[in-house]
Amino acid sequence: MIDKSAVDKPLGRRFVFSLALAFFGTSMLDVLSSLFLVDLAKTYFGSSNLVYLAIVSQIVTISSIAAIVFGVLNGFLSIRVKHRTLLLFGALCIVIGAVGCLWAPSLLFLSIFYPFDGIGTIVVGAMAFTLIGESLPLEKRAISIGVVTSSGILSTAIGFAIAGYGASIGGYHSYLSWYVLPVSLVALIATYFFVPKNLQQIAVQKQSFSESFKQVFLNRSAAACLIGNMFLAAAGMWSFFAATFWRKYYSLPLEVVAWITVAVVLVYALGGFMGGRLVNRFGRKRFVVYNWFTRGVLIAAIAFMPNIYGALLMSFVATLIGGFAVTGATSLIVEQAPKSRGTMMSMNGVFGSIGITIGTACGGIALTQGFQVLGLTLGIFAVISALIILFIAKEPFLPAKKAAS
Repeated sequence: MIDKSAVDKPLGRRFVFSLALAFFGTSMLDVLSSLFLVDLAKTYFGSSNLVYLAIVSQIVTISSIAAIVFGVLNGFLSIRVKHRTLLLFGALCIVIGAVGCLWAPSLLFLSIFYPFDGIGTIVVGAMAFTLIGESLPLEKRAISIGVVTSSGILSTAIGFAIAGYGASIGGYHSYLSWYVLPVSLVALIATYFFVPKNLQQIAVQKQSFSESFKQVFLNRSAAACLIGNMFLAAAGMWSFFAATFWRKYYSLPLEVVAWITVAVVLVYALGGFMGGRLVNRFGRKRFVVYNWFTRGVLIAAIAFMPNIYGALLMSFVATLIGGFAVTGATSLIVEQAPKSRGTMMSMNGVFGSIGITIGTACGGIALTQGFQVLGLTLGIFAVISALIILFIAKEPFLPAKKAAS
């Protein structure tokens, strides 16, 4: 039974802040497998040759598999379990992952605990946006989604900056103990106290599992959004290859590439924040189509710029549009199956993980033919995603003026 007074009581900024903080925590451990890969190999093998680097890097593959499995499982659980409970579970997984990685005595233990980050990420992301869709009025959802989205992106930039500074002090252990663990604990506590216990939840009724999944996969518009976002995630893997592009194509030193990466991520976060304030003006579908298509064209253009200055400018513009695209995507997707938001957003996380796998695999193959082929390949993925939304997806509701007429 839902407490009517709790449902009718307007939610304050602390609610959105707690969701943003929980989502902020999902990006911190990613730095461990990226920046500290060499350190991990030296810790567990005493060497950082390519063989050992390849072995340690498999923790990312294991984490991705765990995320996909729990994303599907979360789609089922969200029909019967309160979304707040699942959000807390996801935030707890981040804490468990941080503690486990900090004290892991061997690579086996690291391989067991690091995937908790992937599990927590997909559960927190799905439930945070589901709660926004179910608990906030329509006119506030896009702005709140922009705040939450940008917090996760900002976490990456701050994480790299802190990790780079802490690396000279205590290596990855100091990064985990002084940053990841405290922040993840604060996020868990804030989620517990600031996300109300008696939030309205449409899905926790007598709806069957089959009915919930039918509303997602038999709805052409909802299915199109999932597939479209999968291709967008594949296109976004340009960020995975970007550091290699700057180092190999323009021979930039590692220190310069690191600062470029931080700057690009900050612009990405700004785009995510601004996107939440622009969605309502343009309409969700139109905003998504424009930005996804433009994002694809700009990704392809980066590798064709005649000099580094043009490439940098194009990269920053593409990243800003990328922030728009991510916020717009979530704002559109969360409205596609209003009676099955938990399942919809869980499946969106699964399809996003599949898209990352596709983008990484296809990007690696394309890279063997040069960076221009890589840019074209990933750019085409984004264009395809925009065309899918344009021709198949539907605006989930009419703008207020048209609806009134």
